[in-house]
Amino acid sequence: MADWILVPCLVKLRSEFTTIAPNRDKSSDGSIGDSAHQATQSDHNDDEVGNVPIHDADKIHEVHAIDVDVDLREPGLTMETVVQFLLRRCRSGAEKRLRYIIFNRRIWQQSNGWKQQSYSGANPHDHHAHFSSSYTTSLEASTASWHLEDIPVALTSSDKSWIAGEINKVEERVWDFRLRNPYTNVNQPAGDFQRYAPSKQPLNDLSRQIAELSEQVAQLQKQVAALTMVQVD
Repeated sequence: MADWILVPCLVKLRSEFTTIAPNRDKSSDGSIGDSAHQATQSDHNDDEVGNVPIHDADKIHEVHAIDVDVDLREPGLTMETVVQFLLRRCRSGAEKRLRYIIFNRRIWQQSNGWKQQSYSGANPHDHHAHFSSSYTTSLEASTASWHLEDIPVALTSSDKSWIAGEINKVEERVWDFRLRNPYTNVNQPAGDFQRYAPSKQPLNDLSRQIAELSEQVAQLQKQVAALTMVQVD
């Protein structure tokens, strides 16, 4: 068989799986098809010499499909979450490089608007998820981010402890400032602080510090709320 390559867009997708789940199991990963695949029409076959559903415009020996093991070994992250994240991007039009996804006895296809359908093939794809890419040259060659790093994951107990600690530290700094500056009315606009101070020292910088610390508290609390509300379609 001639030398072949995996299309670049799927090389990028596979690498992002490893980035978000560095300890993932790879025993069910795959790209080029075995003899069983070669006997049928499959995106796992070399598109120049094998039985494939589409022949693209180039003359490069390419494979247009990957399998990724379902065991990601990352707390709070599942293959179901990743699949649903990619489907949302495909349905919105933000992602155009996939033709279909098969996972856990279900299939979603670009050709029908990414609607979920039952999959009855011999392999139920419950040990790995299958991703088939476009055969359009510009899309198959694109190594733009798949944005898997944007997938929200459930907080572990250690995550929650760390975030709570960070919030407490910021809140303690705010209260420590207030105790050391009892004449500062933190509810007044920055320009009004000076008339509450025991001296004529400008307090604009102090008011800015309070605002920044309060914003840090608010942002951390928003992160907690977002990470504890992971939704799956």
